[in-house]
Amino acid sequence: MKQRIAFLYLNTGGGHLAPARALAAALGESYASEDECFLLDGFSDGMRYSRFFFETGYSLTSNYFEPGYVLFYRVTELPLSIRFGNYLVALHGVAHIARFIRENAITKVVCLHEVLSIIARTAIDRVDSSIPLITMVTDPFTAHALWFYQKNAELVVFSEKLREEAIQRYGFAPDRVRAFPFILSRQYERPYGAEELALARARFGLDPKKKVLLVAGGGEGLKGARKIVAEFLDRRPDVELFVVCGKNALLRQSLSRQIRRAGVENVRIFGFVPFMCDLLNICDCVITKGGASTVMETLAVGKPVIFSTFIRGQELGNVLFAVHRGAGWYLRDPKQILDQALRVMSDPNLSARTTERIAALGVRNGLDDVARFIHEL
Repeated sequence: MKQRIAFLYLNTGGGHLAPARALAAALGESYASEDECFLLDGFSDGMRYSRFFFETGYSLTSNYFEPGYVLFYRVTELPLSIRFGNYLVALHGVAHIARFIRENAITKVVCLHEVLSIIARTAIDRVDSSIPLITMVTDPFTAHALWFYQKNAELVVFSEKLREEAIQRYGFAPDRVRAFPFILSRQYERPYGAEELALARARFGLDPKKKVLLVAGGGEGLKGARKIVAEFLDRRPDVELFVVCGKNALLRQSLSRQIRRAGVENVRIFGFVPFMCDLLNICDCVITKGGASTVMETLAVGKPVIFSTFIRGQELGNVLFAVHRGAGWYLRDPKQILDQALRVMSDPNLSARTTERIAALGVRNGLDDVARFIHEL
């Protein structure tokens, strides 16, 4: 009889759905005859207020009112806030997840969002308390307290730092916490070879010798991208600038107007793209924020990274991981950001030293290791 494994996620950025899809695909590759995977958005269509609060609210505050997000992040780490928030989400969320488990005869549940970690256990217990729950902490270095609140679960983390924190600070049993390398999609397991790189550059019509600067901020675009692009347009360096806005249609429209008014041909604006791996490989430097997936994907393909911003709380550790090891820089001023990016792209010695430091990080894909753990548990 096949194992029937459910992956629970929420649409708050891309860092929760992407690993769910990657793991489901990996299990399908290795254990197709033994496992069947199901993906579930943890909020039902009827949970409009929860969706607005956690999804729309996340997007608006993280991009346009960061102090509000930071306040929310800190307040919701308090035990009383956790219990109250869980009560509100559980009103409809538990029934939604329990129904899915029952109707699909789920035998194992993997939770990839902290907001769902408590109600997932409650939903499982309504159906069959023997069904194991695996909580996967998608933030590798700095994680919200809510991830660790539900102790009746197996915990997967992506750094020894968080493993120690789970045990020492939050009281998890050591044998219930496993640390693995960060999960990446298959396409990021290695940098492109020379032939692959040439083909990718040709798809964008790039001169083989032209340097490329990439600005990207994950699914919501990069906060402050307008000022960075404006600085680029003022100085007009002889490099190609690619800007990925993700699902942020307002940012894309605003930048497109900037480019039309400037009348330049070396700036390209994208929305949500299925070819992010191509862009990361063909670029010579990346300007981004501190989101875990973007950071680890960038380092996995060996590219220097400049952080123009990060979300206080969950993304701080990602920035420190890269900056303290000489793989990147944290700069707030658009002029300094562009100065550093152009310096990296024009100075072969600086580029080579940075690339060596990135290689020394030993970033590798933990996808198969985690998939094997889920299968064997």
